[in-house]
Amino acid sequence: MNIEGENGIEVAGFEIADHVLARIGWLLPLLTVSLSMLIHALSGNARALPFFISEADYPGLQRWVFTTGLSISGVLLIVIAYRFRYLFKSSEKSKRTQISFYSGMTTGVSIIILAFANMYDALLLHCAVAMAVFGGGFIWGYSTHLLFEKTETFGKQLRRIGLGMAAFGLVTMNAVLIFFIGTHQGELSNGDSLLYRLDTIQSAVNYAAPAEYILFIGLVVTLAAFEPDLKVKNRM
Repeated sequence: MNIEGENGIEVAGFEIADHVLARIGWLLPLLTVSLSMLIHALSGNARALPFFISEADYPGLQRWVFTTGLSISGVLLIVIAYRFRYLFKSSEKSKRTQISFYSGMTTGVSIIILAFANMYDALLLHCAVAMAVFGGGFIWGYSTHLLFEKTETFGKQLRRIGLGMAAFGLVTMNAVLIFFIGTHQGELSNGDSLLYRLDTIQSAVNYAAPAEYILFIGLVVTLAAFEPDLKVKNRM
């Protein structure tokens, strides 16, 4: 395997172009999350609608989909982050390149951990790596966005939309949860069960979960928006 090919990586004699890597990189997590959430909702295991994305990491088929898809997505993001550093190794924007690389690597590793550290069995670890995934993903998307030239492209315009969605979702989700938990500490201290606590904060989840969906979709759009720019860069 060669991850320093001129236009992409080489696996078993086959070349996978950078723009194809980006396409797989955004399609796989989108399909993984959508399918696992759909299975979770239709199986009757969902507590309520809407629910957090991570609630779909529930024992059964949805967990297999969630864990397998996200763990592979994490590996892909690590490879993509390395490819960006390789592509911009001669760039004058060395600091941005390093921020892009390390935030991408951190996010990729966090996604792999998140895939196995489900909220039902390892809540604290899950919450910590989830914030690393969302926060790190936003930093990676923004810092990598800044690596491209100032010339306006469709990809750059799309990334602005994706990053805006991600920022809105991240701030809204956390603000809603922090406010609710801060004003309902007495209710939350009455039960030790995770499901009890989730049921208790469902009125906040009704707003926080859609905000999380917007955050997730925003990050997916950001990654997808690199595909057309990478296609052009590979032709240069």
